[in-house]
Amino acid sequence: MKMTILALTAFVLAAAPLAPAQDETETPAPAPEATAPEQSESPATDPSVSVTTEKSEPTPPEKSSSPAPEKSSPPPGPTKASSPAKSSSTAPATKKTPPPAAVMPVKKSTPEATLREIENKWEASIAAHDPSVIQAYVANDYRGVSSTGKVINKAALLAQIKNDTDTYTSAKNGRLDVRVFDGRFAIVMGTSTEAGKTKDGKAFKRNFRWTDAWVERNGKWQCVASQAMALSK
Repeated sequence: MKMTILALTAFVLAAAPLAPAQDETETPAPAPEATAPEQSESPATDPSVSVTTEKSEPTPPEKSSSPAPEKSSPPPGPTKASSPAKSSSTAPATKKTPPPAAVMPVKKSTPEATLREIENKWEASIAAHDPSVIQAYVANDYRGVSSTGKVINKAALLAQIKNDTDTYTSAKNGRLDVRVFDGRFAIVMGTSTEAGKTKDGKAFKRNFRWTDAWVERNGKWQCVASQAMALSK
């Protein structure tokens, strides 16, 4: 009897370590389950990769479409084509301008005639005490010699007209000799006769011979030098 009990206890003791062993063996069983998610992760990654590629694939057409408008925006080709159209519109304007420009300068008056006219106006302005002719036609750098031998400038000429108290009945030029050089330089020689009364009422008649030097500047004749001499009666 004791032998049987010992045998049973021994069997039980032998089986007891086997149970935890089985438990231990059962616990590793879920190991394949752990590996299973690894396999599930790999397929998950595969579709993710395919998804990313799908997303990356549509983006290129979007980028290609974006430059398309950029290329469409530069077609300022038509604008450039329109600009020549504007230039063509301006062309008639240029066509209109030349005729008047060509017609306006064309005058029947010659330099000689122009200078004679200015000299006659100058002499008439002395009788009228009008400084506008000297102001317009005498150069700012003018130098001259008066009939009394004084060196004068433009300011002195203007002062003479302003301070002149004589009353003129006539002031005229005689025959004028006009010589033009290269269309820009001219020498005018002539005589002048002035008659009238002084401030005291005394009658006078004066004769002068003079020479004026002229230069054309910016299309306008200007007297740059002169010399006058009083003639005996």
